[in-house]
Order: sequence, then C-alpha cells, then structure tokens
Amino acid sequence: MDLTNCRSMEILRMLGLADDYRAQVDAVGADANFDSIFVTSLAPEGRLLADWKIPSVNEQREYIRMHNDGTQPAEPGQRCSQIVFEAWLKGIVIKKENVTAKFGWTYVGHVETDKGVTATFVDGTGTSHVVLARYLVGCDGGSSRVRKCAGIKMLGGQMPVRFYLVHFRSADLAQKLTFGRFWHGILVGTGFVIDQDEKDTFTAHYPLPDAMDENLDPREVVYKVLGGCLGRWPIKIDEVLVHSEWQPSFSVAESYSTEKGRVLLAGDAAHRNPPHGGYGMNSGVVDAIDLGWRLTAVLRGYGGEGLLKAYGDERRPMMIRALQRSHRHVIEHVVLGGMYNQVWESLVGNTSEAEQKHALASIRDYIAISGPETLDRGIELDLRYDHSPFIFPDGTPPVPWEVKSYQPSTRPGSRAPHVFLNDGVTSTYDLFGREWTLVHFSEEGEDDGATTLKDTAEAMDLPLEYVVLRGEDNVRRIWERDLVLVRPDTHVAWRANKGPATREEAEHILQVVAGKAEDEFLKTAESFTGNTDGDKPGIAGEGDSSFV
Repeated sequence: MDLTNCRSMEILRMLGLADDYRAQVDAVGADANFDSIFVTSLAPEGRLLADWKIPSVNEQREYIRMHNDGTQPAEPGQRCSQIVFEAWLKGIVIKKENVTAKFGWTYVGHVETDKGVTATFVDGTGTSHVVLARYLVGCDGGSSRVRKCAGIKMLGGQMPVRFYLVHFRSADLAQKLTFGRFWHGILVGTGFVIDQDEKDTFTAHYPLPDAMDENLDPREVVYKVLGGCLGRWPIKIDEVLVHSEWQPSFSVAESYSTEKGRVLLAGDAAHRNPPHGGYGMNSGVVDAIDLGWRLTAVLRGYGGEGLLKAYGDERRPMMIRALQRSHRHVIEHVVLGGMYNQVWESLVGNTSEAEQKHALASIRDYIAISGPETLDRGIELDLRYDHSPFIFPDGTPPVPWEVKSYQPSTRPGSRAPHVFLNDGVTSTYDLFGREWTLVHFSEEGEDDGATTLKDTAEAMDLPLEYVVLRGEDNVRRIWERDLVLVRPDTHVAWRANKGPATREEAEHILQVVAGKAEDEFLKTAESFTGNTDGDKPGIAGEGDSSFV
C-alpha cells in the first residue's frame, strides 16, 4: 500500500490524526506530486510515452478550498508506505488504556456460541491462552484463519498472474530519474516501479512468466524492471529491504459475519482486490470505522444487535462496486499490454520515424482516455447505505451516481458532505462528535424540534453531539435540510426541516437508526401474544404434510 486515499484521510482528520500522520518522517511531503509516467525505460535512453498528472497535497488543498461546494473531500490523499502507516498506527493503539495488545500470539481457532466466542492462541513460548469475548473480529488478512474457522467462503480467487516484488534503497536511482520524480513508473513489458518516499526508497514489481519457478536474484529483477523494453539497467542498489512473490486476488467474502453474528470480518479478511485503484487498505479503514461504531453501540446498550447484522449488508455492496472498478482498471492495463505488443518494434526504435510517431500517438491517446486510477471520487466518497434497514428514509429520490465524481447530498444513507464554514478553515468534519451528531441550521431562538430529539437521545443513553450553525448559508444550501442526524461513520441517518413533534416520534426515529426498532417490536409481540413462536401455523393443518 502506498496511498491513504481522501476518504481514509478525512476519517483520520475526524479522529484528530491526519496532521500527525502526514508529519511522519517517511511520509511523502505535501509538495510532492502524485504523477504516474508510462515509459519505454527509466534509463537515459528511455522515452516518455504518456503520463497521468495528479497535483500535490498542497495543490489539492488549494483546489478543495476554491471549490467549497460539497463535491470535494475534507482532505487530500497521502502518499505513504504501508510499512510507515502500520508502524505509526500501532504506536497509537498500544498507548490506549482500554486496549490490551498481545503481539507475537498466534491465533489457533475459536468456538462460537449464541452468547459469545472462545478463542485459543499460542504465544512465542508455545503456551496456550484462551480468551472469552462477546465478539471476535477477524482483521487477519487475505488468508484469514478466522474466516476459515468461521466457515465463511470467499467468492472469487487469485488472478492468473504472479509478480515478484523488490523493496529497495538506491541513492543512485534517485539521482538518475530521467523524467523527474514520479509516484508510479509503468514500464513497457517489465512491470512498474513505485517511488515510496521521494528520497531513495523504491519498490519494483516484475510480472513472472508462467513457467518461472526458480529462485530469482532480487537485484537482477530491479535491473530488468527499470530497463523496460530496452533491456536491463544496472543501477547501484544500496540495500534490498524486502523481496517476495505475490499474486493479486479478486474476491469477496460470502458474508461479513457468521449466522450467530458473534464473528465478523474486516479488511482483507473480507475482501481482496488488485492494487489498481487503491481500494484495498482504504476499504479496510472504512470497514473499521463502520464496524467500530456498531460494536460500541451494542456493547453500551443503546444499539440493537441488528446493527451488526447490517454491517455486511451495507459494506459488502460498496466493496463489490469497488472490485468491479478495480477489474476495469486491470483490463485497461491488459489492453495496453496488447497495444505494446502490436507496436513493439516501434517502441524499441526499429521502425521508421513516421511509424514510431503513429504508434506513440495511439498509445498516448489510449492512456489519456483511460485516465488516473486513483481519482474515482464516486468509489471513494459516494458510498451509499440507503438500502439499510437502519437508515430513516425521507422519500426523496437519489442523486445520480458517477464513478469519477461525487455529487453532495444528505439524503439518508449518504456520506455527509465536507464543506468549509465561513471562516474558510473549519470543516463540517471538524464538528462531528465522537459518536452521533445532530447538526442544526437555525436562527437565534429557533428549536425546530431539536430539543425533543436531544432529550430523547439522552433518555436512550444514545451519545449525541448537538451542533448549531447560524449564518452558514453555503453549508445549509449544500446540506439541504435544517436538521441532519449524522452517524459515527459520518453517514446521514435522518434529516428534516422540522424535528419530531412528540417524544414518541423522536423515539421511533432513534430506535430505527440505532437498530432498536426490531427489539421493541419483539417485546411488543411477546407481550401481545404471550409467546415468541412465530412459526406456529395460522390456519389449522397448515403445518401438516397433508395440508394443501
């Protein structure tokens, strides 16, 4: 992973972590570009075929500031190696007083009951440990043991292509970049290179031929990738940090939780996709924030168990959409590879100048039309959970969905739009509470039913931050309603111009969005019928095999 995208970054901003992450020593600086270049070779005799130009963080920030219409994220993405991101996040987690970290323990298996989970682990000395918990979340990667033990199938599988990865340091390469600094360098016929830190750390990815199983010299792999179709380019490598074979996958879990609902999946344990588009780790971040608030709600008692059942119902369709888009990006590279093969002689300079010019023009046009893979704002920002049973619909039609752009809306189920307030600095994302937030656009003395909603939330022990905005006409226009209830994952749960007129109406709204409506129905049904057996026949003989 080398991109923390705009959605992940605005989540980190909401948690108060975005600036600290960007400030990490090995994170790429705010003035570095996000460009991808397509070249015949990175050697001095190489030729630039085309490029995808994406501005730096600072340039994107200025664009976001100038286009304060709700179409933009609260934060630009951040170029940073997964190695740095994980180490930084681990340091934060282990300092939390309510977290017990046991690194070096190996998960062996678990047993699930209606009440909870018993999981077995083995530490570094071989000693077994048994942990009792109400819930178990498998965040243990694409080969998830938790998923396998839970009996959840993975739909899809590995793609029929293998890569050899070499993560290395080279001051020599950093000084000899013929085409300047870039983010991704895609080379004709030999793979691609990632500039990891704008300093001297790179990663080369080399596609392995089907029959190649012998041990590879990682330095030779780097030379082949860098040389492209013009042959190996032996630069000086200071250190090989990591090298391994990997195979991209294209799959999603059949379910994000077990039938009993005590074991849940997040991140690569629930979905695996090629790196194209950058949806893997970033989708895992969204999984975590989505599942985290639900577990909090259930464990604190104000949320119903149905919230956990709906986790997969909300997230899985969004991930399938991302997988489909990633597949589209992969196919575009396959087509490009076919074009390379057709004009290979022109690319290596063995044809006339006119033929070379024609070949380069066709490739440049195709790459331009294909466009950058990491600017799919519809995939990144326009996540919609309007199909969820725990979203309170208002009967309005959805706005059109586009893969490349985000159209702001507070229609229930939508991600709440980022908009800067009048001060030009404070984002709506800076206003959200640690859990639920009620945003109220009002003039002095106007209540609009907000008090009824607040008081009911307090009675239900539902933690609610109340935010009043006055004179923020631009935000109000984009947010569309005077009252907007935002979930802890920044998605809108309910909205209206007037709040509930009665305590009963407010309670109904909050019970629905907190997953309690089903619980209340079951209590009513039991008190009304005297039992909880809904399978008894309503017609005499209905359950008999002879009944027709």
